[in-house]
Amino acid sequence: MKNLTRRDSSRFSLLEAIRFRITAYLSELCVEDEGLFFNLDHWTQRRIIDENMAKLALVLESDDPAETCYRDLIREIDAEAEAGIYLVRPDATPRHLFRLIGESGVSGELHSEMHRIGPIVFSEETSRSFEDLDLVWVTIQASHDRAHVDATVSEIILSFFNDDADSLRDMSNAMRALQYSFHEDVVRRRCNLPSLLGERENRELLIMVSELAIRSGSYRDRVAEICKVAETA
Repeated sequence: MKNLTRRDSSRFSLLEAIRFRITAYLSELCVEDEGLFFNLDHWTQRRIIDENMAKLALVLESDDPAETCYRDLIREIDAEAEAGIYLVRPDATPRHLFRLIGESGVSGELHSEMHRIGPIVFSEETSRSFEDLDLVWVTIQASHDRAHVDATVSEIILSFFNDDADSLRDMSNAMRALQYSFHEDVVRRRCNLPSLLGERENRELLIMVSELAIRSGSYRDRVAEICKVAETA
């Protein structure tokens, strides 16, 4: 009984410590001018907070919290990259986007090809946009921002199970380089833009990304599980 009480107390202390770090990060986003939460209404902000706290609870309840959180991070960086490839550019302000400039397969130039990409990849948004493709860019920015917030929260959680902050940062950077390169190549092929990768590079990239996808499991199922716990479904 004493061992159970001690274990429950330890888990509660860990939960509170991680919640404090996550709350501090999300609260900072809420007050930042031009930050990731800048254009969000209070209800949407509240939903993002609730769902990330639900994710934390599910991670800590799992048999292997570190692995569970790592799988979340894979899925979230994948989602971030799918939209973020259009936001990578030499003058990008967010550090995670600026850092990708120069990575193999990441051009930082897709934003200038949106007149060709939009009608194919974002057909519905393009059809309802003005000439500047305003709805396309709103959709891209919102998708990227939400996924990046989720990924950052997962990085915060994972830091409590990894004593080496540098290795965790390097892992996230490497995963982003892979996913951004992969998604840019997919878009380039789909829209008949010149590929940046040779066949061998593309084959190796596909193998690595496929291995991550197998390890992470279904993103849709995980989101549904989180929304159910957060009661936001």
